[in-house]
Amino acid sequence: MRRAGYAPALNAGLQATATRVQEVHEAIAGKTFDKLLRLPGLSVPTRLVQAVHDAVTQGVYAAVRHGGSAALTLAAGAEHLATDPNRIPGAKEQLLRSALNGAVGDALAASANPLAVQMAFHVDGAPMELTPPNLAPLRARVCVFIHGLACDEGSWGLRTDAWHASPWARTLAEGLTVRYGALLERELGLSALYLRYNTGLPIEASAQQFAMRLDELSKAAPQLNEFVLVGHSMGGLVARRGLAIATEHALEWASRTSMMICLGSPNQGAALAKLGAVASAALMATDVTRPLGRIANARSQGVKDLRQGMHAPAQRSTRPEALAVPVRLVYATLGDAAGGASGKLIGKLFGDGLVPPGSASDDGLTGDVERVEVTGLGHMGLLNHPRVYALIRRWLGADELA
Repeated sequence: MRRAGYAPALNAGLQATATRVQEVHEAIAGKTFDKLLRLPGLSVPTRLVQAVHDAVTQGVYAAVRHGGSAALTLAAGAEHLATDPNRIPGAKEQLLRSALNGAVGDALAASANPLAVQMAFHVDGAPMELTPPNLAPLRARVCVFIHGLACDEGSWGLRTDAWHASPWARTLAEGLTVRYGALLERELGLSALYLRYNTGLPIEASAQQFAMRLDELSKAAPQLNEFVLVGHSMGGLVARRGLAIATEHALEWASRTSMMICLGSPNQGAALAKLGAVASAALMATDVTRPLGRIANARSQGVKDLRQGMHAPAQRSTRPEALAVPVRLVYATLGDAAGGASGKLIGKLFGDGLVPPGSASDDGLTGDVERVEVTGLGHMGLLNHPRVYALIRRWLGADELA
């Protein structure tokens, strides 16, 4: 029986937030009472006031927690009755679910909350069951697109006006959804699949699931003889680690993978994720801010893993050089040539706004590696832009544009 999802998630958030606020309140009040207790003649009245204060505040916070829990329990019942187990969420609701999974997806999965995203391949916005009728249309060459943190397969269709001035502008008039996969299917005759996964899980767990799911796909569709992996941001890390796992376990699809393309992937860690770790450590330093530190530390393991990129402990056993496939690394920089020296400095310092150039280009990776900088783009711009697509189609062997 499918349980309600949103109300329990909100209830968990309410309970945690109320507890952290109470801890901050008690820490601040405690310091004040401690100082008053040291003053001559005030110790007895201070203890009386403190006793009343503690009783009142505990009652108030308990009322907030229990009252909110009761209301959301009733909401969960209504949600359960109103929710169709077979309903496919709309685009906006799916965006909310993807963002929620990015923030606390590991907790959702641990509590068996139905909002936890289950890994699956998607085609035309719907999950694809690995059955012969569904797999029969797949062509021999398959390109698998893997989204990044807090996103889903819809992120590859991010709107941009840049296509209007590109050689593919005609596709807009013809009504074709402008995304890399659709264009590759049209120009190169391959099949595009989109992976949806819980980005709040540890990257290692997602990579293991990915390796197994692609193995299942490969065995269920024997006509597939070539795989191309395209990962954006965290998706590139999942692809790299997943391929390494498949190689270590001699999974057949690993030997059929012809190329891996990483778009803005924090191979050596993401600067903002590292800054978040420093901020969390700072907040844990004092009694007053420690509850806020606990809130900061409640972010998902997937987010935390971005601090170290491919250098996380679980991945250190695999040498980057062991990835015996051509690797293409695309990194964006906010600055461009039009900005002159200041534009180059901005690009060097801030990268694409989230991932610095040195991390996305991963200078430590050797072998058949090509690194390309795309200037004047932000991190999310890499998901759907004609300049990026031109690189992908060239790498995959498309004819030169007329």
